[in-house]
Amino acid sequence: MTKKNEFILDIAFHPGETLTEKLKEINLKPTEFAIRTGNPEKTIIAVLKGESEITPDMAASFENVLGIPAGFWLKRQYRYDEYIVRQKINK
Repeated sequence: MTKKNEFILDIAFHPGETLTEKLKEINLKPTEFAIRTGNPEKTIIAVLKGESEITPDMAASFENVLGIPAGFWLKRQYRYDEYIVRQKINK
């Protein structure tokens, strides 16, 4: 089987880091963001800390509040998850 040339990231950041930056940019506290998205504050804080993943439902609620497409958040999560798996495999 021939392997295609494909680009694999050397590093990936949890989407919670991007979310943290965005919330700071618009001066929105995690508590208020949780209320606006309808997600538990505990869950939002876990995402911001990189301890929890962004689900499709969460991504849609983020889109409604931030105007950033759900697909953006889901792609960030997917890339991060893929990176973590590759790190485990390559150890």
